[in-house]
Amino acid sequence: MATVYLHIGAPKTATSSLQAMLAAHHDSLLAQGILYPATCRHGDAHHVLVADLIDKYQANPMPDIWYGSFPRGEAWQRLRSELAAAGSSVHTAIVSSELFFGQSINIERMLGDIQTALAGHEVRILMYLRRQDQLYASFYNQDVKGARQWPGSAYEFYETHQIFQRDYDQVVDMWGAAFGHTNLRVRPFEPAQWPDGDMVKDFCQVTGLPPLRAVGGEPNDGLGANQLYIKRCLNHIGYDKADNDRVVGLLLNLCSEPPLKTVRYVNMGCYGRLRERWTRTNQRLGAVVGDGGSFFHAPVPEPAAVPEHALDRVVLSGFLQSLLRVGQAGHLQTVRGLFARAALLVIAEQGLWDAVPRADRVTLESWV
Repeated sequence: MATVYLHIGAPKTATSSLQAMLAAHHDSLLAQGILYPATCRHGDAHHVLVADLIDKYQANPMPDIWYGSFPRGEAWQRLRSELAAAGSSVHTAIVSSELFFGQSINIERMLGDIQTALAGHEVRILMYLRRQDQLYASFYNQDVKGARQWPGSAYEFYETHQIFQRDYDQVVDMWGAAFGHTNLRVRPFEPAQWPDGDMVKDFCQVTGLPPLRAVGGEPNDGLGANQLYIKRCLNHIGYDKADNDRVVGLLLNLCSEPPLKTVRYVNMGCYGRLRERWTRTNQRLGAVVGDGGSFFHAPVPEPAAVPEHALDRVVLSGFLQSLLRVGQAGHLQTVRGLFARAALLVIAEQGLWDAVPRADRVTLESWV
């Protein structure tokens, strides 16, 4: 039976790019005995497999946007059927979803179901780990920007999101206990540790795939500092998840700035405590799945070396003026009220009363 590589992420480690590449090369890979299952996919990834487990074992089911027209509750049976139909013509199968990595609620039961579903196959777990400070900042930005529409602070995000409830070494131990530590393939998301600095080469070497080329795709850039704050205000007001891409597109047009790169969303004391914890974790990872040193070659930066997330009143004022101009021209249509509410929240929270004339505030209120 085929060896199944379960590529579980983690998030923000180019998983979407790898999934797009594997989906694009489906036919050529299959001709070489490598299956990237198609019948249990919605889009390029196998998120519906995890979504079905979440539906079964967690209180909050995944929203319909994760399924599209894919029927709930059928993903694992479709995967088993596709593997069985491939038979001996396939020696390797790759299943990929970063949603696997982020689960902690009833994860033991989920792992038991995965073991049952893949019984008879040799299962190898592949995970790429991004240095924690980078994951924290990038994933928070993504969850504010994306359809999850996180409205709260970065501190609240870290304290409540499932993905941060277990440290990396605990995640490695958990998956290793289920599938055997010898079946773990744990790689750093760090170009200095990839062949020729190329993640695709690293992925292909680890999984035994023939050399592949990445396919083109839209960069998944994060938001800029002020864009991020405005999007949080929009999320706080609330709107249909299906409209998220449109809302983000309008926001980027109304408030232009480069995406954030390295930034600290929490105060120095909190970051310092996190840094100590992450450093201990990375030393243990290096001993368990690395070369005996720290798992990441580049250390987590000291608090003082990371700039704090800060807003710019000039940029926010420019956004408000752009919003008024575009809204009065009739270009916001059904989301004008949403943006007006968010704008009034920005004015109130940031004390921009003097930057927005009373007549303009009255206009925003009329849109509400």
